[in-house]
Amino acid sequence: MQGHPYRLSNSLPRKFFEIPALELASKLIGCLLVSRINDEYTAGLIVETEAYLSANDPASHAARGRTPRTAIQWGPPGFTYVYLIYGMYHCMNIVSDSEGTAGCVLLRALEPIHGLETMRLRRPHAKNDFQLCNGPGKLTAALGVKRQHNGIDLTQELLFVCNHEKNQNFDVSQSSRIGLTEGLELPYRFYVNCNPFVSR
Repeated sequence: MQGHPYRLSNSLPRKFFEIPALELASKLIGCLLVSRINDEYTAGLIVETEAYLSANDPASHAARGRTPRTAIQWGPPGFTYVYLIYGMYHCMNIVSDSEGTAGCVLLRALEPIHGLETMRLRRPHAKNDFQLCNGPGKLTAALGVKRQHNGIDLTQELLFVCNHEKNQNFDVSQSSRIGLTEGLELPYRFYVNCNPFVSR
């Protein structure tokens, strides 16, 4: 098992996630996502996010109503919402808002910080370290996140989020979202300016 300097005692409490998705998407920028999946510690700075709201957001899964797949979005905040796209890529979201109100934030890109050797093994087709986590399906692969990690409590040890000193220096921009057929024009994406790890 690899060690790392980040501990659950430093993780963000559930209250941190109990805010509207758009606000959480901004606040998550510069935070550190830590994974202990398969006893391999990996971690990266969150450098790109997208908010998905329950109301007036045609791209949100919650906008189509509550289903067994999306029910977790109406539950307590601070849990993962993981799903498969194109039959091969996993996307990891963090449930936001208060319980009973659906909303989530998609993690789009990380800047790798810890466990890069493990990430490289999990992402053998990445041409360089900039490509390890520069997309929602890439970062989940690098951290070992799969469909079975849907519903993970981010205040526990398997996956957790904590503050990081580097976030004080980030220049964050807001823009429209990427790669959607609906709701593309909504300015719900946040990213670190000039960061080479942001998705392409």
